[in-house]
Amino acid sequence: MAWYAIRTVYHFGVKNDGTNIFEERIVCFRADSDELAHDRARQEADEYASEHGLVAHNDQSGYRLDDGDLVDGFEVWSECFESRLSLDAFVRDRYRRFDYAPD
Repeated sequence: MAWYAIRTVYHFGVKNDGTNIFEERIVCFRADSDELAHDRARQEADEYASEHGLVAHNDQSGYRLDDGDLVDGFEVWSECFESRLSLDAFVRDRYRRFDYAPD
């Protein structure tokens, strides 16, 4: 069995000004295959969403972790992107553009 990190995005709520709040959540699962890991992740995402009154997006991304035990400093997610933007511009556009700022 291998470890898989699966990312799910949730609609978390709506601020007073009508702005949507989203949660990106990555959870690890031990499974015999990518398909089984995603099956478990979908079930867990549905339970998490139901328990917290959220809506889970059905598109999940997964990552098979390197073999070995999970230990301090173990990589649990890596994803590559292509862009002509500078590093600062990419980070600002991909991650900072939609930062959550509580009321």
